[in-house]
Amino acid sequence: MPATDTTSLYQSFPHLREIDKLWGTRDARDFIKTLMNDSREGARLGFSLEHASTLFALLIEHDEQFPQFDDSRDFNLGNESGGLAND
Repeated sequence: MPATDTTSLYQSFPHLREIDKLWGTRDARDFIKTLMNDSREGARLGFSLEHASTLFALLIEHDEQFPQFDDSRDFNLGNESGGLAND
């Protein structure tokens, strides 16, 4: 279970309690990342700043507790070396 306070998030979005069930797995990280991205071709309204901050805190907490599932180091910004592209 995460230490991040999810009370308000779960009150507003009860189905997100799934995060607690998945906590400690790659699926938890993937689920949180999915929530943070628009997968509805612009139709997603997004979360309030409070809830978006909670989701971000959950992602950070999960990465700290379970670094084996953190794939953010593999992020490529557009060039072969993985660094920023020069203009």
